[in-house]
Amino acid sequence: MNRIKKIIFALVALFASVQAFAQSSPPNLPHYDDKLIHFGCIIGYNQLYTQMIEKENRPLMDTIMGFNSARNSGFTLGFVLCDLRMNSYMRLRFQPSLNFADRRLNFSINKDGKFVEQAIPFEVVYLELPLEFKIQSKRWRNFRPYLIAGGKYSYDLASIKRKKATPDEIMMKIDNSELFYTLGFGFDFYLNYIKLGIELKTSYGLSNILVHDYKTMYSSVLDNLKTQIFYINFTFE
Repeated sequence: MNRIKKIIFALVALFASVQAFAQSSPPNLPHYDDKLIHFGCIIGYNQLYTQMIEKENRPLMDTIMGFNSARNSGFTLGFVLCDLRMNSYMRLRFQPSLNFADRRLNFSINKDGKFVEQAIPFEVVYLELPLEFKIQSKRWRNFRPYLIAGGKYSYDLASIKRKKATPDEIMMKIDNSELFYTLGFGFDFYLNYIKLGIELKTSYGLSNILVHDYKTMYSSVLDNLKTQIFYINFTFE
């Protein structure tokens, strides 16, 4: 989290200085927000975390001593296919993207009195189909903050590759599709020729992605797996 805080601080400091310099000049793109629809592209940083919820009165207490999920960094590429003006302060956005990340589940195992760390890695390539509301404040010259709220459907394209693994290689199975709700905020900067958006948001998984029908030592101690993804995205429109 310290890395994220440093990135956020650097971004705010950089664009605050740029914006302060630009306030003395005429506003850029003065009629940009009057357009009915906008298009653009997205590039960003993400961090994926998996919430691991254990079963009540779980089995294998003497074998699996504990477990946790690491936070793993990745990147996002996408498009602003639709940024629809609903009124002066609200827009509806459809921004499909590819989210590249890694999921890593760690287990502490007791083997004949010796503690062994067992990691279960999953490559993740989400095809994300989000539908979000962008709630904007009043524009202040070349600067405009906004809030984000919405939901999305995600399909893990890397699951196609995992299906080719042998039964001995599969220590746990997870679903390839998930539903999320998303909350966040951002800032629009009106430059000479484009509008640059910087947004920070988090998507919270609504689905239990653990496949209970496939039973292993690792899955038997878990009741629920849910995904949480933090984003720092840059939009260019």
